[in-house]
Amino acid sequence: MAQGERGHIGIKKETTWGERVVGDNDFFLPFTSETLTALPEDLLSAAQRGVLDEPVSYQGAWDFSGNVVLEVHPTSIGHILRSALGAPAAASAAGSVETEVCDCETIWEHADTVIPSLDSINKKKGTYSSKLQVSAAAAVGVLASRIITFNFADPATTHYKFWLRCDIALEAADLAFVVSEETLGTEGAAFDLVNIPAMAVPGQWYEHTIAVDNVADMETAISVAIKMLVDKGEFTLWIEDIRAVVAGEAASAKQHIFTPMQLSANEFHADCPLFPYTFEVYRDQGDAFQFLGGVVNSMALNFSTTDKILKATCGVIAKNLGSVAATGLSLEATKPFVWENAVIKIGGSQNNNLESFGLTWNNNCIAKYFLNNSNIPGKIIRNGYRTIPVNFVIDFTDRTEYDYFIAGTERAFQIQFIGAVCEAGPPAFYYTLTIDLPLVRYLAWPINIGGPGRLTCAVSGKAKYDAAGWVLRATLINLKDTAEYAA
Repeated sequence: MAQGERGHIGIKKETTWGERVVGDNDFFLPFTSETLTALPEDLLSAAQRGVLDEPVSYQGAWDFSGNVVLEVHPTSIGHILRSALGAPAAASAAGSVETEVCDCETIWEHADTVIPSLDSINKKKGTYSSKLQVSAAAAVGVLASRIITFNFADPATTHYKFWLRCDIALEAADLAFVVSEETLGTEGAAFDLVNIPAMAVPGQWYEHTIAVDNVADMETAISVAIKMLVDKGEFTLWIEDIRAVVAGEAASAKQHIFTPMQLSANEFHADCPLFPYTFEVYRDQGDAFQFLGGVVNSMALNFSTTDKILKATCGVIAKNLGSVAATGLSLEATKPFVWENAVIKIGGSQNNNLESFGLTWNNNCIAKYFLNNSNIPGKIIRNGYRTIPVNFVIDFTDRTEYDYFIAGTERAFQIQFIGAVCEAGPPAFYYTLTIDLPLVRYLAWPINIGGPGRLTCAVSGKAKYDAAGWVLRATLINLKDTAEYAA
């Protein structure tokens, strides 16, 4: 009896549409399910033959298509983007990156008027956040600090980046972030103190990116601290995932930028505009099935606070079906992107109220048949405009984005996943997937009361072509060179 868990899907780049290239698969997809099917058309005769039963039928055109659902890993997804969007330009060395300074997974040193703890519920990354309960007796000064070892000057740090949450509203410069060569957050001879921006909504996580002020003279910093500049009375503060934005160029990590093809000169071939692959589908019985000339016609990316691993549903159209002895399985060792890796910006600002997000890229291609003594597709052709539907669920906390919907104003979206380290550095570079949508038009923003409890909105929209020359841009950072995704 065949078992799904013994199956695999390997992919091999094609140089001629519908013909497998000799050699091992380029990659094995980390798929969760597939519906790739060979389906013949049922041609039904219309001739009357003196009986009440259905007339004779014949085999007509063959359709080879279906979906592959996979978890998004930082190397194999490049091949999906290549087929769906087109080959990227030559890869370049990854540039400025975030590198971890303090993971906030341990209790901080603290003043007598502060009670520190670890919070496994209110967190943004990892297992815990650092929680600081500040009493009304706390004085202006350092509230808590954490020992680190980090050289902010070499290579040069341009910004500090961290998450903060507070149970009261904070104004700009109520608190400061301090980096020092001294322990316990004391400023000492070499330190940097930067004001923390306003946090207007109590209980909301804010990701702050703050330019450094004075790190040029600092050697190895050994502490970070939170300092109270204005007496705020009693409050609770959470801090999480402190990073440095480091200027530099990677030695090994590469940046691949995918933008949708516009010119026929950038397409694969006149008979197949998208870049094709041979899909080897082994189903734990006999030889593997080969879907030849397969292209990713549509690609849906979805993740949420409940479905926590980023998944891609790939709508595949193929030219023909074959078989081959199954090749040995070799899966990607990198981890998939997950929900806690995600940062979503709307209009350039971090939005912390979304609980699900999805977008679909649809090339609107179809298989085209001809009178050429064959019942398999003779071409894959474009059959309409490309479209990108967008959908998300958001807490109804204010009317900011709703007002843009009413006004018909298009908004810029950026969805970024920052995964595991791919180059240790320093500076460290991370597997990253960033999707930029320069213009998103809201189509529906339903605000309804369905019963007791909090209100959420299931928003729908669509991405539009921008004067920058693209409707979507996907930037992938991994360790593969230009040849991996080349035309």
